[in-house]
Amino acid sequence: MSDRPDHNDAPRVENKRARKPGLFERLFTMGQSADDLVIAIAPFIDAADQDHAREIAQALQNLTGVRVRPLKEQPILRPESARTEQLPAACAQAMGWISKHEADLVLWGDIPPPGTTFYIHFAAPPPVDADPAGIISPFQALTLPVGFDPQQFGGLLLATALAALNIVGDAKVQKRRALVADALQQAAQNMESIPRDFTMRETASVHAAFANALATFGHLFPGGEVYHRAALSYGQAIKGTLRKESPANWAYLQRNLGTVLQALGERTDDIETLKQAAAAYRAALEVFTLESTPFPWATTSTRLGEVLFRLDSKSGETAGLKEALAAYQSALKVLTRNFTPLLWANTMNNLGQTAQVLGREIGNKEVIGRAVAACEQALKVRTLEKHPTLWASTKNNMGSALFLLGRMSKDDAYYQKALDAFMDAREVYESLGLTRMVEVTDKNIQHAQSRLPGGEGRGTDKDAAMWWLEGEDERQ
Repeated sequence: MSDRPDHNDAPRVENKRARKPGLFERLFTMGQSADDLVIAIAPFIDAADQDHAREIAQALQNLTGVRVRPLKEQPILRPESARTEQLPAACAQAMGWISKHEADLVLWGDIPPPGTTFYIHFAAPPPVDADPAGIISPFQALTLPVGFDPQQFGGLLLATALAALNIVGDAKVQKRRALVADALQQAAQNMESIPRDFTMRETASVHAAFANALATFGHLFPGGEVYHRAALSYGQAIKGTLRKESPANWAYLQRNLGTVLQALGERTDDIETLKQAAAAYRAALEVFTLESTPFPWATTSTRLGEVLFRLDSKSGETAGLKEALAAYQSALKVLTRNFTPLLWANTMNNLGQTAQVLGREIGNKEVIGRAVAACEQALKVRTLEKHPTLWASTKNNMGSALFLLGRMSKDDAYYQKALDAFMDAREVYESLGLTRMVEVTDKNIQHAQSRLPGGEGRGTDKDAAMWWLEGEDERQ
């Protein structure tokens, strides 16, 4: 509900002219846009009751498309606070400031004794039905020295702030994207001048912030160099983060490490990297639980399932496929069609893809039938009108499962349904100019047609494995 009053509630003004904005107000607002990124800075109070928020604001000034807004609030976190006990309430307070001040991001935190270090936290609206890489825990702080030089750490602070944003709307997304390359370049330079007197914890926080920024924006850059550097920084951050002292932060670091290793493994098709990703996800799941942290538990489970699917589809073993199915089924205890439709549909699609491979490996029609049912569920969200490429991908997966059922049951009706699904997918790919996917789907269509009456492959089993090779190519 908006804090803005309805017109009927507005105070009446009789016989008075509205005050015209002054010269400086007009000049100040001329350069601002409703689509600017709004970053609010909460007070950072030291033991002498001095607010150091201006130091942080100076590092984020004069950025195109960004408005920095100091807040006059009374923060829960103070130098005399029992920090660990007050963090949850302070985080909730910061989240409240987002809507109150119409901000895209709030930088909040404190300067605990002896008053030499900022503990900077980042509060933003949670991602809407998404599971981004490099997600920043609300309890994870970037520690910087009080009085830091913006030239020394400004790039790192900006890159972390940009990564922490969860924004919608093309204009704001483009404004953030325009700042990314320069911010990451500055942040990389900042990493080369980490002070030697930083503690292990402070150094770890800097590495974590840099890694989160790289992981968040890695998809914007070709090759795997950005992800590789993120993995190295996550490794340094994990070394300096004690699981016993900060279990949630440690788990988020492991989860985020898994995302960059998964991206690297998928780009290079490297089995060892994918195994490392699986190990990182499993480590995170030692801390994340359904009861205490349901959403990160569910999304990490889904990512683990994706990695296990890719690993075991190569090896031909079924243990990993069974574990992947169990991971997806666990995630569906949290991800629902009503509240997280896209994540729910993605998990359903993955479940269907995994079930069809497992059913093929063990020769079980019931499991393959579950694959078809899962794809049908996914298509209730992945509609042709809203998500044409996702719709086509699920149609292709469903066609492969139906083809398998036709092979195992010798029922031409399944081949016809498979052909129809492949044709539907091809039509979308062709309309969008996705040439490679058209070629892949054409081969699937040929396999299905060859099994129907009059087809060249009818009565033979010569293409028994070929359909899966085409499906694997599509997935890559």
